[in-house]
Amino acid sequence: MEDLSNYEQAKALARERRWTATGKSRVEHPKYGSVVVPHSSNLAAIENAAEYWRCDLMEIISTAKCWACDQSLPVVRPKEFCKGIR
Repeated sequence: MEDLSNYEQAKALARERRWTATGKSRVEHPKYGSVVVPHSSNLAAIENAAEYWRCDLMEIISTAKCWACDQSLPVVRPKEFCKGIR
């Protein structure tokens, strides 16, 4: 991370914190369906869902719904955040 600017470091750290949060929520969208993602806040969960669906956050932020879900459900994560996480 030494060669990244402060902004890029902050962005990478925020992304890492979003994807390694211990809470879980289900995000639903009429166009993209439903996905279970890590949850530290509703906005963070919707950001994770947008990244998972590979769509623009602004496209889904007003129409996506975030719901609490069973904590035993598995979440989706990018492969770089899957090592040692259950």
